[in-house]
Amino acid sequence: MGDGRTGVGVAGLLCTLVLVGCTPAPAVTPSPSPTASSATPTETAAERQERLDYAAAEKAYRTFRAEYGRVLRAGGAKEPTKVMKATAGGEYLATFTEVIRSYRDADSRTIGKESIGFVRPGGYATSKLTLDVCEDGRKVQTLIPRRKAQNGEIRTATIEVRQVGTSWKLWSGSGELADSCD
Repeated sequence: MGDGRTGVGVAGLLCTLVLVGCTPAPAVTPSPSPTASSATPTETAAERQERLDYAAAEKAYRTFRAEYGRVLRAGGAKEPTKVMKATAGGEYLATFTEVIRSYRDADSRTIGKESIGFVRPGGYATSKLTLDVCEDGRKVQTLIPRRKAQNGEIRTATIEVRQVGTSWKLWSGSGELADSCD
């Protein structure tokens, strides 16, 4: 994703072949662009920090969801993995820990993989932010012994992500069923 600024090319040394060698070409000074005054202003320090924080929060979210899916495909677990603990805490980690335990206890597992429809910035403060997400689980099936396989669904959610030390962790959230991730 670009930052909206236009790069200026660096002119190289030009030479013209004249019988026995090269001679430097005259320097060319570019004329100002008529749109230069309408260019996007540079990013402020606060805007840069917000962009970096959202990127770190999104990375934590995507990392957690990938690990969570892996654990469910493996049949659940007694405790959250190191990756899950590194990317989540609070109510979010507690809720998903219950889910992975219930899969293990019921001898259940999933097949297929969830896709992330979108991850969008929500509210922002320096130590916490929200992500609006859409998770498409239609290609996921939950296999429960002696029961018919259950198909996945599409859900949208708003997730609060908090800064804990130097890391961003998924902390709490709420979601609902959706028809699509559009």
